[in-house]
Amino acid sequence: MHFSLIFALLWFFYVIMRPYRIYMKKREYKLKKQIFRNLCRFLVFILMFSCFFVFGKKVSANENQNAAPIITYYRLNGNDITIQWKAPDGVSYSKVDIYSATSPNGSYRYENTVSGNSYTNTYVAKGVPYYYKLEASYEDNEGYKTVTTYAGKCIINPLPAPSSLEASTGNSHSITVKWKASDDCDGYQIYRSVSPDGNYELVQTVSNESRSSWWYDDDDESFQTYTQKNLELGKIYYYKIRPYTTYIDETFYGDFSNYISCQVTINGTKVKSASSKKKKINTITWAKNDEADGYIVYYSKKEDGNYTKLKTFTSRNNLSYTHTKLTNGTAYYYKIQAYKNFNGGKLYGPMTPYLKYCDYYSYADESYESRCRRAFGKSYYADYKSAKQAKKHMKTITVKVWDKKGKKKYTRKFRITVNKGLAPSIKEMFKEIYKSKERFPIHEIGCYSWRGKNSSSEHCEGLAFDINSNENYMIQGKKVLAGSFWKPKKNRYSIPLNCKLVKILEKYGFHRGLWGSRRDYMHFSYFGG
Repeated sequence: MHFSLIFALLWFFYVIMRPYRIYMKKREYKLKKQIFRNLCRFLVFILMFSCFFVFGKKVSANENQNAAPIITYYRLNGNDITIQWKAPDGVSYSKVDIYSATSPNGSYRYENTVSGNSYTNTYVAKGVPYYYKLEASYEDNEGYKTVTTYAGKCIINPLPAPSSLEASTGNSHSITVKWKASDDCDGYQIYRSVSPDGNYELVQTVSNESRSSWWYDDDDESFQTYTQKNLELGKIYYYKIRPYTTYIDETFYGDFSNYISCQVTINGTKVKSASSKKKKINTITWAKNDEADGYIVYYSKKEDGNYTKLKTFTSRNNLSYTHTKLTNGTAYYYKIQAYKNFNGGKLYGPMTPYLKYCDYYSYADESYESRCRRAFGKSYYADYKSAKQAKKHMKTITVKVWDKKGKKKYTRKFRITVNKGLAPSIKEMFKEIYKSKERFPIHEIGCYSWRGKNSSSEHCEGLAFDINSNENYMIQGKKVLAGSFWKPKKNRYSIPLNCKLVKILEKYGFHRGLWGSRRDYMHFSYFGG
């Protein structure tokens, strides 16, 4: 500013003195013309002086801006953004106001005020671009001032693309897309194409269910699904998904996932019923599928295990299959797959596992409902109200067992009255006991015994046995309630805790009456009572 003032004074002196020199040389004829020129020069001087004055003010503003913070560190750390700065030499800030925006020329919002030389924005939203500016306040001999620094580049905490994509066909000519969900976004956009590198069109925007409710698969991971129905049969569709998040009324998008493809196929078929009408077999029947040209039957002993093909039917009218040579009490899982001949290949319908125990006879792991249906023909335990009613549901059967006289074992027969629904199982159970190498001696068997309508004993329903009652007593603590003793190592009729007889009884679902302090060593019951 001082240099411009000196220059202006010199120019003014030159302009004033020039007419005098002309006059002294007696060039009066040019005086008027020269005065006009000098007037123009004076106006130019005024204009130049104004420019220098304004320029001098700009220099002053730049000198003031040189006091702005100098950013020394600006980056993402995990889910946080950290900014560090320093003041130029000789400048000390009283405070620094922090502002952020989602675009360089956007509206900057106030975030915080700090007195130090660093600021951390904790857990910034993923997928949102952050731009920062710092307004630093300080005081010098001219007064209180504020200077601004812009961080320049944006920082984004990446919003990752969905992972673990799966696609599966379903009924109603549908495709279901499944992906691993994240609580970092507000939702997802699903895009679809008819070729892997074709034009993908937005088909649906879905909210992020993982933010409100979580459902888990076998690996305890959160997944989300989207289903499209009524698609073109036999056509292959390709899907991509990208997440989005909303921040201050703006929507920001993450990266697209890799594509996943699936072919639209025919509807599946359902198992209608399954039964074990004879021992060692299961008969499965299913619903007719009018789209199908045939069916394939599979089975496995584990729901998520490897399934073995049992039979392929080439007609949609074949609706049952009998599986033979099975083991009683074993769980079998069946899948019936409908298929349709299509363009030289096959379209396969979806399958759902169906559990069916081989249960012509009772078994150890039989469910409570299955036990009730076997014993009472109902899904619940049905107490009989009288001996007359109970006898209608009983059947007398003959069983062979081993007994012992001296050192010799011999066969004897007992006629016992049992629950009609359990009669086939009980006959098979004692048949297996008789054939076992153990040949445990039995000299007494009791089953059905009416003990009153208020009794909780399963003997009233013909569902409990007392075997060798005198040698296998019932006690409460040390008090003997029935029988005389229990000496499995000394007496031939005392039944040990773990012998072949006990194992066979348990195999058919009859468990020993050991209830805490009350122990009934003679007693074996179907419902454990």
